Formats: sequence, C-alpha cells, structure tokens
Amino acid sequence: MQIYGADYYPEHWDESVWENHVKMMKEIGIEWVRVGEFAWSIVEPEEGRYDFSKLEKPLKLLKDAGIKIIVGTPTAAPPMWLIKKHPHVLPVDKFGRQKGAGSRRHYCPANDVYREYSKKIVEKYAQHLSTYADMWQIDNEFGCHDTTLCYCESTRRAFIEWLKKRYVSIDELNYRWGNRFWSQTVNDWDEIVLPINTPAFENPHMMLDFFRFSTDIHIDYMNMQIEIIRKYSEKPITHNFMVDFFDLDYKKLSEHIDLVSWDNYVSTKIYDPLRQAANHDLMRSLKKKPFLVMEQQPGRVNWKTINEQYPDGYLRLWIKQAHLHGALGVLVFRFDQIQWGAEQFHGALLDYAGKKTDRCEEFAQAKRETQGVVVPQKEVAIYFSYENAWIHRINHLNRNFNYWESVMEIYKGVRRLGYNADFVFDDDEIDSYRLLIVPYAMYLPEKLIEKLETFQGDVLVTCMTSIKDEYNWMRTDFPYGLQRLLGLEIVDFAGTEKVDLNVSNLQLSGNFWCDKIKVKDAEVLGSFETGPFVGMPCVTKRGNKYYVATVADEFFYTFLLGNLLPARFVGGGVDAIQTREKLMLLNVRDHESVVWMSNKKIALGAFESWEV
Repeated sequence: MQIYGADYYPEHWDESVWENHVKMMKEIGIEWVRVGEFAWSIVEPEEGRYDFSKLEKPLKLLKDAGIKIIVGTPTAAPPMWLIKKHPHVLPVDKFGRQKGAGSRRHYCPANDVYREYSKKIVEKYAQHLSTYADMWQIDNEFGCHDTTLCYCESTRRAFIEWLKKRYVSIDELNYRWGNRFWSQTVNDWDEIVLPINTPAFENPHMMLDFFRFSTDIHIDYMNMQIEIIRKYSEKPITHNFMVDFFDLDYKKLSEHIDLVSWDNYVSTKIYDPLRQAANHDLMRSLKKKPFLVMEQQPGRVNWKTINEQYPDGYLRLWIKQAHLHGALGVLVFRFDQIQWGAEQFHGALLDYAGKKTDRCEEFAQAKRETQGVVVPQKEVAIYFSYENAWIHRINHLNRNFNYWESVMEIYKGVRRLGYNADFVFDDDEIDSYRLLIVPYAMYLPEKLIEKLETFQGDVLVTCMTSIKDEYNWMRTDFPYGLQRLLGLEIVDFAGTEKVDLNVSNLQLSGNFWCDKIKVKDAEVLGSFETGPFVGMPCVTKRGNKYYVATVADEFFYTFLLGNLLPARFVGGGVDAIQTREKLMLLNVRDHESVVWMSNKKIALGAFESWEV
C-alpha cells in the first residue's frame, strides 16, 4: 500500500502534547493523518470570529515531520451557536419530528441557510489549510444515523424543483406516480407532500424518486464544497463511505470525487471476513480503481450493543485484508483514545494515558507485509444497483428478503471457489469477465439488457430480475427483455418461506420467493419439491445462460457455480485474490488454516499470507 496512517484530533488535546504525538507517530510508522472534520466550533467559536491556531499549529508540526495530511471539512457537525440562531436547519424525520442538536449530522443538505454557512466555513478551511492539505475529505459519512432522507419544508421545496426537471408537466408526474390510486392526483406542484407518518404504504413510485433525489441533493451539496476547495487546491478529494450502507447511490457519488474511501467497521456481531471482503470489493468496483480505508476499526468500538474487544492480531489482519482487495492505504480510527465525549469507549492506537498499545506493533507489522497495491484480475462480475436496493426496501412480495444479504450469499459462493468478484453497474464494461451474475435486479435498464444479448461469457440470472421499469411499475412480461436469451417465461411468482429443491439430484433449499417457469427453449436442471410450484423447474439452462427461480444460499451457489468455476483450492478460513502474476492467500483465522491445491498442502499460521 501507499498510505499508512491514523485519524487524529489535535483540538482534543492541550498544545503541550502535540510534539510528543508527532514523535510517537513517526515511531509507529504513521505517514498520513486525517484531521479537522469535526472542528467547526473550534475554528469558529462564534459567528464570524475565526481562530485556526488549534489546527494550523499542529498541522505545521505534522508537515515539518514529513507526515501527510487529509483535511476534512467540518460540515457534519454544525456548532450550537448556528443551531440556536437558525433552528430550522435541523432535519425532520419520517414522523414529522425535528431532530435535535447535541450530536452530529444534525442538518438538512437542502436548507439554503445551512448551505450559506457551509460555504463560509469551507472557504475559510480552504484559505487556511490548503498549505497543509495533501488530500481533502468532504463532510463525514453522508446519511449516517438515518439522516439520508429529510422531511422538512426545505427538502419538500427542493424535491418539487427536482421533479419539475424530471417530469416537466404535472400530468406526466401524475401518470408515472400512478396517482389515480388512492385518490393521490395532484393539480399543482405545491400539492406534493412528503410521505410523513403515512397511515398505510407510501406511494412506491414517489419513494423511488425520493431516494434518487436524496442522492442528488447530497451530490449537489458535496459539489458545492468541492467547487470552493478547487479554487485553492488541486489535491485529491474524497468522501468517506460506510459499511453495508445503501441509502445513497455510492456509484453516482463516486463519479464526483477523485478516489473512493470508506470506513471499515465490523457491522455484525461476529467478524465475517467475506462480508468485509465484499465491502472492499464494492468500494474498489465503484471507480474500478484502488480505494482508501479512511477509518479502520482498531479493535473495540463504542456504538454496538456489546462492544467486544477483538484479540491481538485482528488489526493486522484487517489492514492486510484491505491490501489484498486493492486498497491503496489504511488509516486507523483513531490515533488516541479519549477520556470524554460520545466515543470515549472507542479503541485507538494509544491508550487513555497516551501510551502505545500492542496495536501499534500490529500496525507496524502489517505495514511491513503490505507494500505495493494489489490489482485483482477480472474474473466474475456481479451486477449491483443501488436503485434496486431501494426498490426492494420500498415494497416487496416478501419483506423478510434483504437485497444485499442475498447478493452476498452469491458473492460468498464465488469467493469460496477462489475467484475474484467485481461489482458492475449499468454503464460498466462487462466483456472482460468470464461470468456475469445478475441477482434480484427488479429493474434492469435497457442498456444492460442489450449488453447481455452480446455477452459471450457465462450468465446467471435469478428470480425477481427485470420485472419492473424505471418508474417502479410492474412489467407485463417477465423477465422483460430476457425471455429469448434464457429460453423461458415467468408466468407467476409467490412469496414463500423455505422451499426444498432438487438440483442435479442434490437436495438443496431456497427461500423468500419462487417463480413459476414456463420452459420454452431451456434445459431443466432442478425442480421445486415443496412450495406453491411443486414439480416445476427451479434451475434452467439455455446454452451458457442459467436461471435460478428462487433465492438461494451460499452452499447452493458454491455447488452450482462449481460447475462453471473449478475450485482453485480446497479448504476454509482463507481469503484469496488472483492477480495477473500470482494467487495471493490470506488466513483470516486466529489459528492455523490448511488448504490443498491439487496435491500440495499449504498450512498458513494465524493471519499469515502466502503467494502461489
């Protein structure tokens, strides 16, 4: 990798410790720090009075020591004097309740007053800190803490303007939103209301547009800041994305920044190495370029129900795994544990007394083991769509179904077999891949349907695919645009619980959804043994195009895809990436793992790497 660092908050400490902090960073091997993203009230303690000494002085010490700096704009945490003067900048939740100040992300990005204050503080940041900045981060974790969707009057007005550009006429909007249903027809733009505390289901067509708008308003707010910074600096600009987060369209956001960065936290109760791998691969796939881990969980965090401490070695593993999946760097959050504040239980490289923890040596060891940037070969492509993530959340045949979790079961099957997985989006090139998987894509754009027609590699399509259009309407024939390619027609479907399957005489299972297939020109590989469509096909094949008529798990896909992707090795507990030159293995267990490649036994110690 190229960036090794930590997130640092000099404003939290007395000036007398700054020099020692810098000295310790050099000893640990920290080469980059991120600063400033929550320091608004520090540099502007009251409106119009600026004092950047709490940032400029430590930044000069860091710069003089050869440490590079990522400066974060502070707009994720507006100061209390601003809220007191303009309380209407606070966001409103879906129940119509105004959210309070006193934490962070307490603003509406559509609010004109807040935008004006944001412009002023970003301009001051750019004027004062461009000398020190080697990279910029805009704001912090857009949408975190359930703040993607705001329901305030500023948002409503901005949404109406967005809709005017999209639909032009009120008649077109009424038609596309299906407003004849439940007497929702509007005669004037100002009659449009946000879905606040609705007694029954929200309008599904409106909700899809509301998600789209919410991404666009965040992009617009971000670009406002980028434009200001660009007047003073040509350094790279990023925004830190989040783990397992789909409220915003990260693909669209990524088009407006120079590189993707994200915050790597263990979102599950028990660390799942393939889940973290999937998030790394998703981040790499957004721009098809190396990415940065802006915040790496050090061990214990502060925001879980039970904040367990990961044993020694895990920080080293997480840094090595990021490197394996194409990261250009990792910053540990945070450099220093703090005795006070909302994150006082969060771990760090230093302890509460300012002394080095064992994690410092883990960081240094991982740094020695992860030089260079890994470039995974293109092998398997999994189609992914943030719009489909929203469509599944808005209304569904089975609300127990989760789009990302189900896509991940397929991803895990691919990875168990030892193959790389990229996520591909509507406009991406797909011809370089040997296998393309299109899972649960209710809305499939025409341009992707056209690409599937000419794609020469293997294709696997699942249930739910291409049954809706871009306005969230149901199609009239399923799967739309793919019937000839797959040699079948879907004539009915049903929500379900667990169903039994017979695939190539192996007993497997499906869940959540099942299709009733009418076979036209396809070979049947499996059938339903229980559920509403007993005896009907559940897996079909036409040439090298496969269809799966239910939602299946990792075991199912490891078996099914094993016919297309011969396993590269046998054994568990290993994450693997194939580059042009070699196969790279990483033991993701805190004890020995053994894998076999043909007749060769490879034993890897805890968190050990191996190259074949």
